Amino acid sequence: MSKNKQSERVLNLPAGYFGMVLGIIGMGFAWRYASQVWPVSHLIGDGLVILAMVIWGLLTLAFLSRLLRFPHSVLAEIRHPVMSSFVSLFPATTMLVAIGFVPWYRALAIGLFSIGVVIQLAYAAWQTAGLWRGSHPEEATTPGLYLPTVANNFISAMACGALGFNDAGLVFLGAGVFS
Repeated sequence: MSKNKQSERVLNLPAGYFGMVLGIIGMGFAWRYASQVWPVSHLIGDGLVILAMVIWGLLTLAFLSRLLRFPHSVLAEIRHPVMSSFVSLFPATTMLVAIGFVPWYRALAIGLFSIGVVIQLAYAAWQTAGLWRGSHPEEATTPGLYLPTVANNFISAMACGALGFNDAGLVFLGAGVFS
């Protein structure tokens, strides 16, 4: 295979696929809460949370494989004016998976939360810096720009609340509100 053909090969797995985890785990959390309010089984909610965790794990392995094998495609996605916002779904779903682990394995939940929150803060700062410098094209201004700052800070606040870090949660809530 020629060098040119090999450089064109990519693993077509955009970070936006982590949106599947977002929806499934959200439904699982809603079902968990419903089981505390209404006479429904919590097992359906737990099953949805576990399904989301499995999908997250597989997507994470694939995304890391893509990062190692085809770093140019990940960098292209990060630098893309629209698709770059969806890269923030990785740390967002990492923190949601951490919330899912809280009832079962707190130490793992704290570890995943720590990884997710560091990545989301770094990525949001990097992306926001580009916006402040004025390097973001006007025609690429979409609601997706709110994902790294607003949505991820709200998810960080949720995770802090689930883990008992209430003061830090208030900071993230405020950052999300004022972003």
